[in-house]
Amino acid sequence: MTEPVQKQRKGPAPGFMLVFRREVRRIMRRPGLLFLVLVFPLLVFFCLAAIFRGGVPADLPIVVIDHDRTTISRQIISQIDAAPEVAVAYRVNDLASARALIVDGSAYGALLIPANLERDARAGRQPEIVIFYNNQFMTPGSIVARAMQTAASTVSSAIAVSARMAHGELRHRAIEAANPIPLQQSPLFNPGLDYIHFLLAALLPAALQIFIAASTVYTVALERQIAGGLGRIERLGGGIAPAMIGKLLPYTIAYTTILLLGDAVLVHIYGTPFMGNGWLYLGASLLFVLAYQFSGALFAVLAGDVVRALGLAGLYTAPAFGFAGVSFPRVAMNGFAYGWSAILPLTWYLQIRVDQMLRAAPLQSSLPALGYLCALTALFGFLLVLVLVLKKRAASRQADQVVVAA
Repeated sequence: MTEPVQKQRKGPAPGFMLVFRREVRRIMRRPGLLFLVLVFPLLVFFCLAAIFRGGVPADLPIVVIDHDRTTISRQIISQIDAAPEVAVAYRVNDLASARALIVDGSAYGALLIPANLERDARAGRQPEIVIFYNNQFMTPGSIVARAMQTAASTVSSAIAVSARMAHGELRHRAIEAANPIPLQQSPLFNPGLDYIHFLLAALLPAALQIFIAASTVYTVALERQIAGGLGRIERLGGGIAPAMIGKLLPYTIAYTTILLLGDAVLVHIYGTPFMGNGWLYLGASLLFVLAYQFSGALFAVLAGDVVRALGLAGLYTAPAFGFAGVSFPRVAMNGFAYGWSAILPLTWYLQIRVDQMLRAAPLQSSLPALGYLCALTALFGFLLVLVLVLKKRAASRQADQVVVAA
């Protein structure tokens, strides 16, 4: 009597969705990877947002050396202290004490008011007020210098006008003589000099690109250490391309969502304007995430082990913000720095962000940067597939040689 033959149960068909579901389960099972992909980037985002919450630095401490101690000197000090950017935190009697406060970081600048300031000013002479500031810290140093100079110039103009009026000039004539060529300044795109609008908006993607590359390196290099290596997910995906798409897609969704969440905080909570093309911005954001995923996967495949791959990713991403043209203009860079910045997706993505968020730039002005971003994404994707194919062929030849030798 023949026994009925049991049908063998078939597993799910190969495809990128099979790899995608497998990768999602892997993320959920590994707390370290889950922390790197979701928790850590959000913590960094919220820390940066908390640091820049004020938007503009305020009440930066300065020290005053007043050798005159007259009505005019007190007026100058009061005018400076009223500026929102600075606060008169210390009053000392000599430059040595002021220098000590600047050196130890207690103050960012010093104002020296010479003796006989009021007497010389009323006599028509030009007494000199000296401003010292710590330009080692360029941002607070320049803010302190600008605030003190503006306040001192305001008082100086008022004194000049009063002196002319005391000699019988009409008020409007005195004002015209004190300021014969008025200067009108009109800051564009960030009139409030708000650091949220340009610095925080650039720091968020600059931080995120490090997480994207590092997590991609980790997960791809980890795959190579498992028995079967990348050949296993190739079989699960039914090919190299669908396998890599399925493996990277969960991270693409996660990081794109985090990037959009950070920008939603900028726009809806911090009031950063968005005046450009939303579809262009979304497309550029997706390309930005993909470019760093492809580059991270490429480093993982080339390096072989996690440590070397993370080293390559860190070398590529960690200093990227300095080359992106935000803190230092690209046109002023030397040839190497300018060329290096051109191969960073961050450079072109930040240009598109600034154009579309703050400048309300027309679509065609952002197309060149979008083209460079597309080219870099395609280049890294092509190199990744090419290296995978070459490694697969090399492994096949090696296996054939082993069989022949046996």
